[in-house]
Amino acid sequence: MLETLVREVCQNSCDRRHGRERAQVFFDLLLIKGEERERMLRAFDWNGLRGHIEAVKGAGGAALTLKAGLEVMEAPTLVCLRVSDSSTEGLTGDDWDEQGNFRRLCVQNFSTGDETGRGGSFGLGKAVSWMHSRVLTVLFSSRVLGMEAKGLRVFGRSEIPARETDDCAWLDGAYLGKLGERDGIPVAESSWQNPEEASALFLDRAGIEAAGTTLLIPGFHEPDREDASDLGIRDPEELCRDLTQAASKWFWPSIDWGRLEVQARVFRSGNSSASYVCRAEIDGLWAPFLSAARTSPSTKAALAPGDSAAMDLTGFPIPPRIRPAERQELLHDSGETAIRLAATRVSPAEACLPCRSTIALIRGSGMVIDYVDGNRLTDGGSYCAVALVGAALYSVPTSEATEKQGLLPGDVEEYFRAAEPVTHDDWLPTTRRLRESYDWRGSAGRLRSLRSELRQLVIQKLLIAEEEAPNHGPELLMQMLNFGKGKVSSPAAERSNKPRLEIHLDRDSSWFDESRGAWSLQGELIPHGQGHGTGSAVAGLSFRSIADSGMGEAWRISAMELLGSDKNLLVDDSDSRRLVFSVDGSFTSLPFRCLVTPPAGVDPSISGFRQAG
Repeated sequence: MLETLVREVCQNSCDRRHGRERAQVFFDLLLIKGEERERMLRAFDWNGLRGHIEAVKGAGGAALTLKAGLEVMEAPTLVCLRVSDSSTEGLTGDDWDEQGNFRRLCVQNFSTGDETGRGGSFGLGKAVSWMHSRVLTVLFSSRVLGMEAKGLRVFGRSEIPARETDDCAWLDGAYLGKLGERDGIPVAESSWQNPEEASALFLDRAGIEAAGTTLLIPGFHEPDREDASDLGIRDPEELCRDLTQAASKWFWPSIDWGRLEVQARVFRSGNSSASYVCRAEIDGLWAPFLSAARTSPSTKAALAPGDSAAMDLTGFPIPPRIRPAERQELLHDSGETAIRLAATRVSPAEACLPCRSTIALIRGSGMVIDYVDGNRLTDGGSYCAVALVGAALYSVPTSEATEKQGLLPGDVEEYFRAAEPVTHDDWLPTTRRLRESYDWRGSAGRLRSLRSELRQLVIQKLLIAEEEAPNHGPELLMQMLNFGKGKVSSPAAERSNKPRLEIHLDRDSSWFDESRGAWSLQGELIPHGQGHGTGSAVAGLSFRSIADSGMGEAWRISAMELLGSDKNLLVDDSDSRRLVFSVDGSFTSLPFRCLVTPPAGVDPSISGFRQAG
């Protein structure tokens, strides 16, 4: 969960950075005790909040967390994590502005906005900040861009459940702010304070002059770890190193592109200077990914440790954007884009390091969306690969393919962003935003099978010498088609007495027809079962691209040729994506041959596919 916290914080800071300035993010671990602790507890009215926490009943997860939190808050040393950014917009908008950063982050119930360019800022992922507080509380201060003269905007929110106190019944949530009124109802509103007033809460942003936001998590802990010290956390310096290492892992593109700088520090009571400082750097773990991203496309493969190779995957389809209809400047017709794919070989000694033999998915936000497990090299080697899309192509060496795309990189960027779930760790054709904004039908399968396509390309086009790769026949078919002997059956079917029809594919008689860009497959229909001869049987034949979900895009079957008599056999070929064979009890067996063609834009010589029923 610590990595999730880092991803959320740094992504928001990158999204909301001002102009071309580098966003700075500071993770400060505060160990507060003595008079500083007492002053802080008074400043955010801990006694008042404690009464509400004590009123929470039940044995649910939140109630148990809060009960443990009461003990933590009373301990001699209070552990807090303070996260500050600078050169960003800050918490913009008034308290009731539904589109402002303030209300999205501090008030709304973890909703994600739909407007373009946000990259998910202030969405569902923000909940992770409250989860790291033992009292489910986060405090905020912000120097807002363009409103610096007003001082700091201060607010706080506790995600405590509904409860009843002696004098009142309360809905869920509690807020730190000034008393206001909205439609005759008392409400808490943000207040503007000078830095001296906010210093008791450690929200004064000392040493940070530029606009930005600070959040403070009191009673900080790592809810998914057990190796805690007497402070309730593990070693503070180790924790800081993990924070910066997580930033390096997920944001090395932003760091390299000059968009982000991350530090983690330890502050102890009585000292205004940090006792420990570490920075996020692109060290040896992530340097091979950076080398790959900086490589220009060529025909040369990366065969030795330290070598890099790159290519452009062209013709990737982007469907037309049809909504929002009132924003005509955002809409566009269907088009195609290029994806930059590159890989760097690493030494055998590095094979055991994190994220080796993976593909980093990157778009223009500069955050690694995910590290996709890649296929293994037959020679035992390891590699680091990258796949860059959308506006990320502005930050890599140009090529003819990237300069002559059918769509603007910004439009491509929006498509891939719309394909990200709320966790921003995948590209899926099933997200609500993508399905509501695009006419996605016909392009979903290509996006769904993208990971498998990238796996194949990295190995066959970037890491293996061209003359070593088979270009036709059974050897290549074994790499492309993932079945054992090509038989569609199951253990249950093997034990059944009912007649059944099985479809066997013959590797040795199948080959890749380069002239037609398709596979010529040969197989045989074979009846089985103790009941054969007394009843009918049905079997289906289809092929799909290999995809992580198991439901890749369907391939087309054509030129079906039955190599013998079709007596006692019926073939339903009304759908070219799936043939259905029906036989009666007198059917024996029958060889066949057919042509299997991939969806548009898929290279059948490198794209894996699977046999289905």
